[in-house]
Amino acid sequence: MAAPNAVRAPFETVTAYLGWDHGRIDATLADAAVAVEESRFEQAARAYERFEHDLLRHERLEEELLFPVFEARSGIVGGPTAVMRDEHRQVRTALVLMRNGVAGHDPSAFRDGFRFFQAVMPDHNAKEEHILYPALDDLLSATERAALVARLERE
Repeated sequence: MAAPNAVRAPFETVTAYLGWDHGRIDATLADAAVAVEESRFEQAARAYERFEHDLLRHERLEEELLFPVFEARSGIVGGPTAVMRDEHRQVRTALVLMRNGVAGHDPSAFRDGFRFFQAVMPDHNAKEEHILYPALDDLLSATERAALVARLERE
C-alpha cells in the first residue's frame, strides 16, 4: 500500500498528478481486495472506505474542475467528457456492489463489484492518462497548469 504521507516530487502537469492519483487509488483497492479474500473484513472495510473516498474525490475533481476547463478550452462539449461522466456513473454502481460485499462479509458480492469495476476502469484510466490529461496540459499555459495542479492537490 502506498504511504498516504509519503514524500514525493511536486507535480508539474495534470497528467502526472492524476496519473499518480490513479495508482494510489488502485493500490488501496488492491489492499481491500486482498483483505476480503482473506476474510479480514475489519481491515477490508478500512481500506475500502479509504479507496471509495479517494476515488469519489478524484471523480469530483475531474467532473467539477477538469472537464469544464477542457470543454471551455477545446470547444468540445459532450464528446470525451460525456463518455467519462457516463463511465463514472458505471463505476459508482460497482462501488455499491463492492461496499455491500464488504459490509455483508460476502466475498462473492465484493468480487461481482470488483469485476464490474475492472471492466470499466483500465480503458477509462488509459483514455484519461493518454488522451484527456495530456490534451488539457497542452491547452493550458504553464502558469495555468501549475495553478490547476495546485488546486487539484489542495482539494
